[in-house]
Amino acid sequence: MIPSSPNDNPKSAYERQLAILALLKRSGSVTVQELANNFACSLATIRRDLQDLVKHEPEIRRYHGAVGIEPHATEQWFNEKTSLFTDEKEELAQLVVDWLPDGSIVGLNGGTTTTQVAAAIGKNPKGMTVVTNAINIAYQLARADVAVVVIGGDLRPYNYETTGTMAIAGLSHLHLDWAILGANGVHPKVGITTTANEEALLGQSFRRSANKILIIADHSKIERNALYRMLSWTETDYVATGMDAFSTIRDWPLTSSPVFNERKTVGIWETKLGREQP
Repeated sequence: MIPSSPNDNPKSAYERQLAILALLKRSGSVTVQELANNFACSLATIRRDLQDLVKHEPEIRRYHGAVGIEPHATEQWFNEKTSLFTDEKEELAQLVVDWLPDGSIVGLNGGTTTTQVAAAIGKNPKGMTVVTNAINIAYQLARADVAVVVIGGDLRPYNYETTGTMAIAGLSHLHLDWAILGANGVHPKVGITTTANEEALLGQSFRRSANKILIIADHSKIERNALYRMLSWTETDYVATGMDAFSTIRDWPLTSSPVFNERKTVGIWETKLGREQP
């Protein structure tokens, strides 16, 4: 018996596919028949769902009437991460938005921390324009009457991001003053990493389009490494994180005069090595 779904009665193919993905992330593998039984639908329906999922989630593997997910595929659902380090993420977002120049063109990739950046921009737009591949961020900013440009592409259902060749092509025609990027791992030797190759490729596209790169990450991502490298250390200009990481980053190649929030719980550090110019 496979574990229960986070959505006991999916009302659409989209919800059912999200539920299948969650089951795979918890159990590792499951048979097609078990999925059909669990969701009370036909084998043909499940096979169509899996066909759609494989297009957007390359970590998924199909074999001999079953489906599995690669052991390194540790990316959590967006909703699972929302409750982690909420205060720190909000303070990071507020500090970064206060610090950014008025009228900036800002790129945001998807994630819970960059979503907090979008929320802070919504409260204090400062004449900014936001370019994003995250549909939840675009919706949030549109409701706040902030100028927003959405990058198209293939939608990754568990984190609301578009990726792929369309997204990369869309960014190639744009100029950004800043790219504010979230990540799964930040390390001065390994670089900036993520759990999905598509997200790494899109992060590289943000870098090519932006004058400056700021990596924003709560302290749990510091000195952590994921599988796919998005950027090298020398391709970043600033790192924003919480002071819970200070004992780790104090020996990193960062400037000794960061910008802090009033409570000195979060800060922005400039990288010492500087960014490699394209």
